Amino acid sequence: MKKNGIPKRFNVSIGKRYNREHFELKKFGKGFNLLSPIWWSKAVSDFFKVLVICGIIFVVIFSWGYISGTRNKPVKIDIGYGKEAIIEINEVGDHLYIDKKGFVYIRDKDENILKQVSVKDIPGLKKKLSPVGFQLKPIGIMGAGFGIEGGAFEGGVGLSFLRYWKMELETFLTNRGIYIGSSYKITDNSNVGLGVGKGYKGDNRMILYYRWRF
Repeated sequence: MKKNGIPKRFNVSIGKRYNREHFELKKFGKGFNLLSPIWWSKAVSDFFKVLVICGIIFVVIFSWGYISGTRNKPVKIDIGYGKEAIIEINEVGDHLYIDKKGFVYIRDKDENILKQVSVKDIPGLKKKLSPVGFQLKPIGIMGAGFGIEGGAFEGGVGLSFLRYWKMELETFLTNRGIYIGSSYKITDNSNVGLGVGKGYKGDNRMILYYRWRF
């Protein structure tokens, strides 16, 4: 419809209806049941997963700074107080010189210092001194697992795939489920650790375990 040549405007308002979820103390109490082993199992499992992820991020960042500092660290060899050593390395008279303090240098035939030897110059030493490294080491597992149905003894095998200082990350299968865990080194061949995972029935599980290297 037009009025004086101008179209008449019609405003149409469309109402929307929203469903609001109201707070109910009964539902809150059911979801926050401190006496429920299921609630505790899920809470601890979720907390440990977050802890592992944050730990990995922290280790990567901190390790980068640590490795960058140690790779330029001078090599020091203890051959006895006040002693020196010379090791010939080629036919033109260049040699390794270990001074009285144990520091190692490369010198020419005229005993001019060409270079001081640092960790980065020796790949094997660099790898050994690095606090973090990837690895594939088979391990055996035994421990106490916990889930919806309670606790039980578990045993299995797995792989350790990352070391960081005296800690290691590993994944493993047991007779009750599959896990990822982090363990602390107590001897050259054994660790103790805590892991989270999924049971073969789909339940959330956690395990306190002892592991050894084959």
